[in-house]
Amino acid sequence: MNISGFSSNGLMEKHLKRSDRAKTFVLPNKCFEKHIACAWRRGNNFTIYPRSQTVSKNQGNTSDNKILKVRQEILLFIPILRKLINDSNGVFLSLQKVAENTNSDNQVEFWKLSRQYRSIVRSIIENLQEAAEEESDALAKNSLNSYATIFYSIECIWHLCEILFIKNIPGDVVLPFLLEWVCCHFPSHDQTAAQLLEARERGSEDHPEYWDTVVSLIIQGRIDDARDLLRLHSDSESAEFKLVANSLRTMPVYNIYGGISSGEFTIVWKHWQAECRAILNSQSLSSLPYLQLIMRLLIGDYTAFESICSKYPSWFYLLGGYVLFTRPWSRRRELADAAAACAGLGAAHAHSHLNTVIRALLEGDLHQMIYEIQQMSDNGWFATHLTDMLYHCGKLQVLDEHQTDMTKRLRDSLVLEYGSLVMEHGALWCTGLSYLVACAPEGPRRAELLLERLPLDSEEKAMRIIAEAKKYDLLGVVQTVCACMSARWRGAGRGAGRVGAALAWAGRARGAGLCAGAAHAALRGYCAGAPLPAADMLLSAGPTLLMDDTLLLLGKYSDFHRLYNNKEFKKAAKLLISLITSKIAPEYFWETLLLDTLPLLESEEPVFSSTETYEILLCLELRAKLLTGEKADLLRLACARNLARTVLLDGVEE
Repeated sequence: MNISGFSSNGLMEKHLKRSDRAKTFVLPNKCFEKHIACAWRRGNNFTIYPRSQTVSKNQGNTSDNKILKVRQEILLFIPILRKLINDSNGVFLSLQKVAENTNSDNQVEFWKLSRQYRSIVRSIIENLQEAAEEESDALAKNSLNSYATIFYSIECIWHLCEILFIKNIPGDVVLPFLLEWVCCHFPSHDQTAAQLLEARERGSEDHPEYWDTVVSLIIQGRIDDARDLLRLHSDSESAEFKLVANSLRTMPVYNIYGGISSGEFTIVWKHWQAECRAILNSQSLSSLPYLQLIMRLLIGDYTAFESICSKYPSWFYLLGGYVLFTRPWSRRRELADAAAACAGLGAAHAHSHLNTVIRALLEGDLHQMIYEIQQMSDNGWFATHLTDMLYHCGKLQVLDEHQTDMTKRLRDSLVLEYGSLVMEHGALWCTGLSYLVACAPEGPRRAELLLERLPLDSEEKAMRIIAEAKKYDLLGVVQTVCACMSARWRGAGRGAGRVGAALAWAGRARGAGLCAGAAHAALRGYCAGAPLPAADMLLSAGPTLLMDDTLLLLGKYSDFHRLYNNKEFKKAAKLLISLITSKIAPEYFWETLLLDTLPLLESEEPVFSSTETYEILLCLELRAKLLTGEKADLLRLACARNLARTVLLDGVEE
């Protein structure tokens, strides 16, 4: 989703100027000389096909007509990245549960979940790097390295966002965490420093990167390591080296738990820098340019940072050091000036996308940051999860030109888009569903529409869709899926298994019309010679039978067969008479019901009373058109014989 609609007019104009980022695709020549039309398909797919505006009787040659299927390339559906979707979904659901608990301060829990997100991304980066090393194809190897670069940027941005907006920092003094961020994501000369410190050889200045390594360690705030490297210099015992080493040793470090206030620390810091400045002004280091450079860095000389900027790929490498030697007590809200100053150092690198995102973060412009990360090629995973995290942390506020709070709308729109995207994958629709239902009230409605459009490839998938729909109280989906499955089985033929499956699905749907249709199919199949379907299910259906008269008839008729097969003839006869007298049977089934009385009428012991026999005769006369010929005559004769036996017995009983 493009969120420029939420911004003010000035920001919207700035976004519109970036329309050159949009990709343009040229369709093949001579494909659509007769005009074209477009039809949307499920998900982010659409089809382009030729359509003539006029109707011609002469069809001509249509062999050149082509249909083009255009679809979005989903980076996240690559097998190696599927783990990202599944693992991050668990963290997302945990975040929603934590956010629901409003009775306690959840900031620590939010920070832990943020670290889990970063851990997942770091794991993906390692997997991509390992796969790239093992890949022999140059094109595939390049693609894997590109993916690793994307997620490296994601982890870098998330880490900085965590420091600035998610983590609880004592006293809000951000410098230690900023230095950690720089060292973690923008290491410089680390291998050289490790080699030199491990070797511990006097005269290490002969190494071509010795001084660059010392300066880098100082910029990263690794003062002790820098002092250790200076001790390996051949002239480390000279007065000049001892002056610099002592300045590094006595450098004050602010600690919120150190027992002094920020004001007192500021006085100590400025006094220390004044001493460094005095050493520099004494010209005692004039013959040693590298030591002079170190002292200029220690006093926060801007020109010193300018002189070393060209040695680093970006100004990010210098950010922590610049804050360290200019305003080490800086709060988070005070980093914007430092960012602007450092960005001015490296004009050649100032226009990268990562630069824009980090500048927006340091300036506290989360709206701009979200807009920028939406342009990354990760199909919205990053923007969705980071926005959701910031929203629940209460750090995100987006206002439109009328100062209306659009924060929730922005968060929901990103989550809905991402959830809809994930639902396109045949094996991940359940994961996508969990995102949609987290955005009430629109999310459940969208989930219902998308669930109903999932292909029902098997009974197992249909049951899983029903289970998920019940989990989120999407009862309309349950009825729709059951109706589809019932109709599919009814259309598959008249076999007992197929009709039984249709009955089972109709019962799950709790739809009277579906139950009636399936029951009619079962009764017609029985009349045509098929066995009764799903006898066990009908016997245990219970109240479900009451949804429709035909289904009730089928259930009771199945019970009649059970009693008859168990030789419980009197009970079977009473149940059969009740079905006849209830008059709920359809016209085509009356013949079957009446003929079922024939063996019971001819039983050794009478099971029908005279009154019940008269009911059979009455029904036979009222439906004379349905039972004629020899069958009707046999039934009348059997009724007459049964009356001859039962009239005397009834008289004796009276």
